[in-house]
Amino acid sequence: MNIREAAHTRVGGLIVISLNEGCVNLLSKNYLLTQLMKHGYLLLRGFQHSIDQFSQLVRQSSGRISLDPARSFSGDTAQKVDAGHDKVGLHCENGNSPFWPDLCWFYCQQAPTRGSQTTICDGKMVYQHLSLSARTAFSAQEVVYSRRVEEKKWKTYAFHALAAQQNAPASLEETTLDHLLSLTAGSFGTRITLNGDGSIRYAFQTSAIHASSLNLAERHNFANSIFGPSNHYEKPVITFANGDQLPADLLAEADAVCDHFTFDIGWQHGDILLIDNTRVMHGRRQIEDKNRSIFNALSYLI
Repeated sequence: MNIREAAHTRVGGLIVISLNEGCVNLLSKNYLLTQLMKHGYLLLRGFQHSIDQFSQLVRQSSGRISLDPARSFSGDTAQKVDAGHDKVGLHCENGNSPFWPDLCWFYCQQAPTRGSQTTICDGKMVYQHLSLSARTAFSAQEVVYSRRVEEKKWKTYAFHALAAQQNAPASLEETTLDHLLSLTAGSFGTRITLNGDGSIRYAFQTSAIHASSLNLAERHNFANSIFGPSNHYEKPVITFANGDQLPADLLAEADAVCDHFTFDIGWQHGDILLIDNTRVMHGRRQIEDKNRSIFNALSYLI
């Protein structure tokens, strides 16, 4: 393909630019994942684009597709980003739940004319610039996210996640807690209980500093959702594993370092963004241009 590669910021990320409006689906899975391992995120620019082409690229580059049950669908892969207009803090998509996808994708159908930018922050750079005391504090104990999730949302997630499997429920109404629990089998950091009203409460324990799913040898990425949003969901309770609150001074240092390495994507019409969701966090500036149109997809490597 006739492409050019360029750095996205002074510290990381890669822009892959088509010089002849090529077909984005001709980018191979091997190429995308190899570059993603090196750079943390890729911005694909200047290619032919549509929701269908975006969805096809996600499917051909992933092992399986995930979703956010609170978002509206556009086909079987893409979902509209429609979580209000306020600023959104840095987070790994679904990183505060046991259903944490490896890859996070965005497709910019209509770029904003002012503000309204998606932000990006490489957790590898953040870790390298945290103080020794902060690294030690975040490494000494894992973080626990706990929240209530409404019945329709957890059933929607389980129904779609199991759709291609042998134990798939026949309908949303027939989806049970056992179906959901089957998706967390082997996840020792997850506890899920059923409430009397059909909702669930989960507690998900994980490290704030961890390896990338694409490169397990690279173990030190500050990539988590301790500053993340709660749009469409109850705000989670976030503590250390022993139940202690995260100290204010520790959060302040992490926030300051993250802010130093946070950059705007700089959306252009037709851009596709691919993020290593286990290394790189993303967020959003306040929406100033409500005509911006962005779609999201979530997926796993296998």
